[in-house]
Amino acid sequence: MTDDEEVALYDPTGEVVGSAPRSVVRARNLGHAASSVVVRDPMGRVYLHRRTTTKDVYPGLLDFAAGGVVLAGEDPAVGAVREVEEELGVSGVPLEPRGVTHYADEHTDHVAVQFVTTWDGPIRWQPEEVSWGEWVTVEELVRRLDEEPATLVPDSRAVWSATVRSWAADQVPLEQGWDNVTTLVEGRWVDRVARRPEAESGLLAEVGLLTLLAEGLPLEVPRPVVLDQDPLRVRHTLLEGTAVDPLALTAADGRLFARFLTALHATPPALAAEARCPSASDDARHRIAGVARFRDVVLPALPAAVQRAGDSLLGRVATVREQALCHGDLVAEHVLGHHGHLSGVIGWGDARVTDPALDLAWALNATSGPFAQAVADGIRADGDVRARSRDWWALAPWFEVEHELEREVEGRGHGDADAHGEDLQRAHRVLVDRLLWWQGA
Repeated sequence: MTDDEEVALYDPTGEVVGSAPRSVVRARNLGHAASSVVVRDPMGRVYLHRRTTTKDVYPGLLDFAAGGVVLAGEDPAVGAVREVEEELGVSGVPLEPRGVTHYADEHTDHVAVQFVTTWDGPIRWQPEEVSWGEWVTVEELVRRLDEEPATLVPDSRAVWSATVRSWAADQVPLEQGWDNVTTLVEGRWVDRVARRPEAESGLLAEVGLLTLLAEGLPLEVPRPVVLDQDPLRVRHTLLEGTAVDPLALTAADGRLFARFLTALHATPPALAAEARCPSASDDARHRIAGVARFRDVVLPALPAAVQRAGDSLLGRVATVREQALCHGDLVAEHVLGHHGHLSGVIGWGDARVTDPALDLAWALNATSGPFAQAVADGIRADGDVRARSRDWWALAPWFEVEHELEREVEGRGHGDADAHGEDLQRAHRVLVDRLLWWQGA
């Protein structure tokens, strides 16, 4: 754009009142309009760029909105499309209108016509406009607004600060797991942060694994990316659907689920290793350690009538047989349905190389008959596979009892010995009932 191009003049209410050459608008600080487009990527990060030192206003400062003056006779929305393509190479995506705000200081007096867009392509700087840029999280942008305001252009700060802060504040805690803190962000993304440093390796393995697996699976799975390193935070787009009702699942659902398991369990070992998933040798060590803990902590707490069955169960799951890459925690809350059909699988934090019958524990033993039969037929489950699936389903409550026993001990140490008693009793009843079911199967 040259200094001679005609710029539309606007009053503070957003009404066009004339036009003037760009050079005159700048020299006399006349009221005009300017597009202001915040570009976000599919994970919600914002593109932050540095203006060149030759810009006529705010040279060399950082900006998180692309845009420019509205020309005489130009629709502001058309100008926004033109400007964001010229400055950053963003094109062919819809711009969402976000309102109009008046801004004025000693350098500029304009009506900011605001837009937000999402872009997952390459950024291409206009050399005359942009000298540098990077994607930053909303939290990082808020930090810069609070701690380094002088580095950011003042009009974007004034126009967008409330919106950016509202994005950062839009966080809702989700059901929490033992390893990670999980949050729904802006109703669109799921963030997870490890509760302990040692749990970070599992998050990183999940990022690598699902990046490699997603395209080859017949159900949608999260595609997490690393947003922050310290502390580690990963994010994925919220998948459509809700947790399935196990007893409402159909034979068609079972056939689709069987195809999913077949594809997952056929994953080459080299791919699992590339994703840094726990290996078969890791699984063997984990089983030995887990069985030892259960024998020491959980088994003595069982009624005498089921202790022998419990001991027998532990012996069976300690034996390593077939091995494959598995999800590791396929239960109703991790299997999603949408519009009456299976749609996705979440909860991949326990993915590892282990007994594939573990992925059948819930599917064959806690779902509707048509679904379970279709799954068994689809994967050609023989008697041994079915028996091992029952072993794993019987073992599932042991982890909860162990967890509640540990919480009870911790509670005694802090003077609240009865705080977790009810949860422990409930978990204990489930374990005993499951063992009785297993014993009679």
